Amino acid sequence: MSNHLPSLGDRVRCKISGFTGIATTHATHLAGCDRLWVLPAVGEDGKAVDGQWLDIDMLEIVDPAVVDVMKYTRRAPGGIELPNSR
Repeated sequence: MSNHLPSLGDRVRCKISGFTGIATTHATHLAGCDRLWVLPAVGEDGKAVDGQWLDIDMLEIVDPAVVDVMKYTRRAPGGIELPNSR
């Protein structure tokens, strides 16, 4: 386990509920709390399972950088325009 905050593309687990998935969206609220949208793996029946918004402080990193975030973004750090990935 890591002791730094999770980021997009990390596989994370909620320290309280055990909910596990990939962090796909980061939201910063006016009140100061940061949350990540965590999308779990497909269920055993092959159906999609709903994701959850979870406080970033409640998450621990299970596997860092499971998803290559740069593959799915159109802008590199610094605002450089990237070609479409499709």
